[in-house]
Amino acid sequence: MAAHAQFSQSSKKRTANKPSSRAPRTTVLHIVADLEPGDPARETVDLAVQTQRAGWRALIASSGGLLVTEAERAAVRHTGMPLDQSSMLASWGNRMRLGALIQKERPALLHAHGINAAAQAGAVARAQRLPLVVDFTQPLPHRPRTRRILKRLGKLPCIVRVSSDYMARQLRDTFHWPADRLRLIPPGIDLQLYHPGSIAPERLQELSRLWRIPEHAAVILMPMPFTEGGGHELLLKALVPLKRDDIFAVLIGNNRPASGVHTEIDALVDDHGLNGKVIMPDYCLDWPAACWLANVVVVPNTAPRGQVPELLAAQAIGRPVIVSDCGANCELVQSGETAWVIPPRNISALSRALTEAAGLNTNQRLDLARRTRDFIAGNFPQTKWFNAMMDIYESLMSPAGRRRKAAAA
Repeated sequence: MAAHAQFSQSSKKRTANKPSSRAPRTTVLHIVADLEPGDPARETVDLAVQTQRAGWRALIASSGGLLVTEAERAAVRHTGMPLDQSSMLASWGNRMRLGALIQKERPALLHAHGINAAAQAGAVARAQRLPLVVDFTQPLPHRPRTRRILKRLGKLPCIVRVSSDYMARQLRDTFHWPADRLRLIPPGIDLQLYHPGSIAPERLQELSRLWRIPEHAAVILMPMPFTEGGGHELLLKALVPLKRDDIFAVLIGNNRPASGVHTEIDALVDDHGLNGKVIMPDYCLDWPAACWLANVVVVPNTAPRGQVPELLAAQAIGRPVIVSDCGANCELVQSGETAWVIPPRNISALSRALTEAAGLNTNQRLDLARRTRDFIAGNFPQTKWFNAMMDIYESLMSPAGRRRKAAAA
């Protein structure tokens, strides 16, 4: 994939197990709205944990969530504050709290995840004269507020990381962010964690009981938040022509961004006679087991996404995937080799792809699993993503980076 050409030569020469060239116990403060399962919290925790293991020191500030326990188990300290609120009063209070935390912990740089976290981290970075990394993994809203935030960030020693070509184009073309301060680093996945041999049968049984899925059922897994353009309605309509009693659809995604969409999907399940065939958990904490349990993973969104890490997880486990040609989806799969790529909003194409994927025989599934895992290992290993992120950190703390910081200050 062309995106990987942007990785520096230094990241190719080292691994995450050899951090000796980096300054010992350098502290990075991650700022994110919350640590509920999903994007960008999942990537925030993974990066903080890997940073800690590499000999640095990672801290996280957020409003909390289910992933806090995972972070703290890896010795990543979490500080709670209402960073999921963006009112003027809440933002002022958060800046005060972040300032106090910085004075206490003395981080060498800040890493903000998402546009709301970037707004608050930018003000603190300017006041504390700290370099800033900002992570944008999902499309930014076309609002005057977004432009104001990016304009303020442009006056700081700040580098923006994006996860896909789609996101890079949006930042350059729509918001005119300078290319020399933009880094394209695709996501990475832990190939040991997402290895079929590492998933115990007990984990599969526990998940089956939790979702109430009968034994020998064909499971269609859709990892997509309940938002407008998520593609949930398309999947339900595509299931109706299949007329198979053994097919169950598991739609995993929180409904906080647009709670009304979840209610609409509930009504559509009744309208299409799919009661008992559709399970809608709010989250999943065991994605390796979920992907192993699935027969096929579907991402039929019509609203663009900047990344869908669950697509990497499914392919690493060896599962067939179906994606719409929308946003960054096609950057995460190999059309015709590891995935079915269908036009957005095309219900008949989705139904045909589901029929083909669910009807693969054993030899076909094994052959596809080999291709999907080789594709992920060659293009999206976690070490490549992690080393590229550390390159950004080092560039901001190098003598040249410090000179840029002083000039901006």
